[in-house]
Amino acid sequence: MNLRAPWIVVLVGTPCVAQTVSTPWVEPCAEREHSCLLDGCGKANALALRHAAGQPVADAPAGFTPREALTDTDLISVDLDMELDIPNEEISGSNEMVVAARVNGLTEFTFMLRSNFAITQVLVNGAPAALPASVGSYGRRVTLDRAYAAGEQFTVKVFYDGPAVSRGFGSIEFTTQNGQPLVSALSEPYYAATWWPVKDGDFAQPGDNGDKSIGRIAVTAPSTLKSVANGLLEGIDALPGGRTRYRWRTNYPTATYLYTFSTTNYNQWTQNYVYPLPGGGTGTMPVEFSIYPASDTPANRTAWERCIPMLSAFRGVFGEYPFIDEKYGIYQFPFGGGMEHQTYTGQTSFGESLTAHELAHQWWGNAVTCKTWNDIWLNEGFATYGEAIWEERKPGSSGLPALRNAMNARRPAATDDTVYVTDVSNLGRIFSSTFTYRKGGWVVHMLRGVVGDADFFDGLAAYRSAFEGDAATTADLRTVMETVSGRSLADFFDQWVYRIGAPSYAYGFQNVTINGQRYVKLSLRQTQDVSWGLPGGYFAMPIDVTLTGAGGSAITEIENTARAQHFLLPATQNITGVTLDEFDWILNDGKTSEAYTAGPARLTAASPAPGEALVTGPTQVRLWFNELVTPVATSYAVSGPGGAVPFTASTTGTPSVATLTFGAPLAPGAYTVTVTRFGGPGATNIDGEIVGGTLPSGNGIDGGAAVYTFTVGAPGCDSIDFNGDGLFPDNQDIEDFLAVFGGGGCPTGACGDLDFNNDGLFPDNEDVEAFFRVFGGGNC
Repeated sequence: MNLRAPWIVVLVGTPCVAQTVSTPWVEPCAEREHSCLLDGCGKANALALRHAAGQPVADAPAGFTPREALTDTDLISVDLDMELDIPNEEISGSNEMVVAARVNGLTEFTFMLRSNFAITQVLVNGAPAALPASVGSYGRRVTLDRAYAAGEQFTVKVFYDGPAVSRGFGSIEFTTQNGQPLVSALSEPYYAATWWPVKDGDFAQPGDNGDKSIGRIAVTAPSTLKSVANGLLEGIDALPGGRTRYRWRTNYPTATYLYTFSTTNYNQWTQNYVYPLPGGGTGTMPVEFSIYPASDTPANRTAWERCIPMLSAFRGVFGEYPFIDEKYGIYQFPFGGGMEHQTYTGQTSFGESLTAHELAHQWWGNAVTCKTWNDIWLNEGFATYGEAIWEERKPGSSGLPALRNAMNARRPAATDDTVYVTDVSNLGRIFSSTFTYRKGGWVVHMLRGVVGDADFFDGLAAYRSAFEGDAATTADLRTVMETVSGRSLADFFDQWVYRIGAPSYAYGFQNVTINGQRYVKLSLRQTQDVSWGLPGGYFAMPIDVTLTGAGGSAITEIENTARAQHFLLPATQNITGVTLDEFDWILNDGKTSEAYTAGPARLTAASPAPGEALVTGPTQVRLWFNELVTPVATSYAVSGPGGAVPFTASTTGTPSVATLTFGAPLAPGAYTVTVTRFGGPGATNIDGEIVGGTLPSGNGIDGGAAVYTFTVGAPGCDSIDFNGDGLFPDNQDIEDFLAVFGGGGCPTGACGDLDFNNDGLFPDNEDVEAFFRVFGGGNC
């Protein structure tokens, strides 16, 4: 992708404004439904606008310096206490981190803090320690007071001060709104170190978002301003010099990039979310809002308060809000779009889809976080699908039609890149609206379509249960969904997450009646670039096919497992139209109808049928096909107890019917019929696999013999307990049998079938002879 071309960037807000910028950081952000509140476009816009304004977006990677691994330590808690020097755009303060060793012999701990900040003191377990050495990008390495064993804890408290330097989306911004000071942070993905010292992954590295902590954030600023942050407000302290400190605390594990604060002259209000308690009754959680005074209108308040019915709607499909013991809230901030800071979302504006997207993140991104930035689609794809889920589930929704419309409005502008991010040094690629958000959202939608609603939502519940308070990889999601659904999803994740592209379909159909049964013959081709999808250039997917005729429509499902396939679909009427994936469960780059093209023949019916048990031996086997076939000498074979059975074969008609005629009725025993490849000019070959003993044969792909069995048996006798009294053999069975045989009624109750030997002839003397043979202990 040429990311340096001029792009049209749609700004978030009302009305929409378009600017053309030339930037290596972002892609085009297409307008959807005349709304500027687009899924990933807010963050893409933030990058574009910063770049266009000549503001730095990223630092040059400093290289990775070997140190302890991210997994060598576990960050337990943080306690950040900072003061904002707004006129000078500086921050001073401290952060005390409680850390646990995860390995034996740990002697060092690395936290992150950008080099613009000076570290004035470091305390290890309360005692002064040497100032840390710089490592890697933002890394500062502290030598501990001793070696720590796995499971032992220690504290590192860092005192720091210096000017703020903003990177990424605007990781720490000293700015204004309507003439008032505004300071806000947005750390994602790896820029927390631009405003506070904390354990984090290195700049431009995949990182590990599974190392979460609980914590406290205290912000001191002029008393004319209010500060908001994660969790619940512990207290507000009046300080000398016209200053006020706001103290917030969260007891939920929080990924480093999801901590935040924002300070300005907010107007604030609170509503309540009322939710059912597991044991009965209801609970109440505060929903808090902080808005710029100039934006504080009834319409904007109403728009943000839509998050309350959204909480209820998402509860029904995702489970209860993950941070129910603290709060949810929305605060206004200066960045593009929104940012899902845990328990308190920052939003620039008031669009419904934006609000739904950021709220959905509280489940998918916050409670369960992407393990690495390679897996960011687990955050953004799920949140994008959350927008569509809201359209499906909100009060008054049409349901699935609304879901379909929402997903079609979120089709990616292109499909020719992976959902999985391989280059995490490219911020624009991490937060690609096209691939991470929209294509990622379609992957979630398609996963639901493949496994079905019950397994999909049960799978989400299992995924949340397994990883809540932690982080997951794409492989983790796959494992959970495979376990719940009981099906392999290897091809699904390979082709949709790790490979590029999407299918394009061309298909044709033809009506046919075979042996009195109507069918539709369907030819299907994938026409996309042969390098896309699985090896062989195809996307393996179940596809709904809608068959329409004068009597209405019916839907059947096919398994598309090759670049070119042929299917035979039973029908109850003459079909006048075929629609592929009518309800849009598959991301595709186009569907085109074309004339039907003949494919391999399928065995549609047989007499005797697969598995049939015959009393008398047949003199023929008849085979019906869905295409014209040209057999050769080896096309048909019949074998029985004595080996190969000779026959004469004739094949007639279009579609063809084959008749295999034997010289005499087949003797008792098991017989196997084999239909293999045909030959001759213009011949159609066989698609022969018979699964579960049912016809038509085939999997839609040329190849595989049609092999089935039937049996011819000697007549078998019924139970000698003819009168069913539980006593046999006894004289009453004989008396009752002869009484019925002579034309009388059954003296003792319900008697058995008079065709005792099941030869189809009754009553006859052979029935009597067979009865007495068995009665006397002989064979039938």
